[in-house]
Amino acid sequence: MAASPAPPDLLLAYAEAQAALARLADRVTLSPVRAPLLTRMALAERQALAAVDAIDLPADALMVDRRGRVATTAYDLTRWKVAIGQPITLDALAHDPAALLAWLGADQPRVWDGDPLLTAGDRDPGERLAAVDRWQKACGALPPSPPLLHASRIAALWRRHAPLGRGDGVASLLIGDRWGAGRWAGSQGGLTALGLQHAGSSWKIAHDADLDRLWLDAVRAGVDAHLETESRLRGYAARVAPHLAARRRLGRMKEVILFAMARPAVTSGQVARALGLTTAGAIKLLTLAVNEGWLLEQSGQASYRRYAIPVSPPAPGRRPTADPFAGDFWVKMGENSPPSELL
Repeated sequence: MAASPAPPDLLLAYAEAQAALARLADRVTLSPVRAPLLTRMALAERQALAAVDAIDLPADALMVDRRGRVATTAYDLTRWKVAIGQPITLDALAHDPAALLAWLGADQPRVWDGDPLLTAGDRDPGERLAAVDRWQKACGALPPSPPLLHASRIAALWRRHAPLGRGDGVASLLIGDRWGAGRWAGSQGGLTALGLQHAGSSWKIAHDADLDRLWLDAVRAGVDAHLETESRLRGYAARVAPHLAARRRLGRMKEVILFAMARPAVTSGQVARALGLTTAGAIKLLTLAVNEGWLLEQSGQASYRRYAIPVSPPAPGRRPTADPFAGDFWVKMGENSPPSELL
C-alpha cells in the first residue's frame, strides 16, 4: 500500500522531533553529569508512565542502587512496569506475540500476598495471544512510514485492540516508545509518556494526522524535559565544584554530592550504607553540605531527615539554552568519572 505524502507541517514536526532525539543522545554521551542525569531521566519516565496509569508514584516508592539503576518497591502498582528500560527486538514486537507478552510481564499471573489477583478486566491468556496476533497483523497492513510516525500508529492500534484488557494505554506507550524514541540512547521507555503529560488526554482519542502531530510534539517535549534536567544538574554542579576544589580537606563530600544529585532526596542512612560511613559521619557531612548551601534539608527527624540538591524539576515547555558541550567541571578537579561506589 502506497503511503500518502505527509503535509509540510508534519514533516517539519518530524524533523524537529528526530533532531531533538539526536541532541539528547549526544548530551547523554557527552554531559559532565551523565551519571546522575541517566538516573533522573529514568525516574522521570517511570513517574510519567505511572501517571498515564492513574497511579500516584511517590518518591519513596522509587529506589536507586549504587550503579544508578532505578527500581521500584511493591508500592508501585503501575502495570507492565517490568518492560520499562528492558530491551526487546523490533522483530519480536512485530511478529512474536508470546515474546511481546513476556516483555510486558503480561504472561505471568499477578500476585498479591501469595494469591493470584484476578480482575474482571483481564483477558484469558489464550485470548491475549490471539488479540496480540490480530494487532500485529493490523500493524503489518499499515503503509510504510518512518519510525516515529509508525510508533504512534502501532500504539493507537494497540489501544484499539486492547489485548490486555487493563493497562493498554501504558502498554501502547511502552511499545510505541521502543519502536520510535527507544531507538535512540535518550529514552528509557517513557520519554513519549513524559511529553504527553502536558497534552491532557486528547492523545487517547486522536487519530491520523492529529495523533501523529501530538506524538511528535510529545517526543520533543519529553526530550526538552530531559535536556532541561541536564542543564539544571550541570549548572548546580558547576556552582558547587569550585567550592569543593577550594576545600583543604575534601574527604567524602564530593561522593555525597554525586550521590544526592542522582536522587530526589537522600537520608543519612542511605548515604552511610552507600559510602561505607557511620550514621554519625553521614549526618556530619550532610549537615556541612546544608550549611554550605549545597543541599536543602527537608522534613524528618535525626537519621530520617531527607536532603535534596537545590534544583527544581523542569518547567513545562521550557527549552534549555545552556551550552551542552561546556567544559567538564570534574576534569578541573582531577577526575572525569564518578567514584566506584556510584558505578
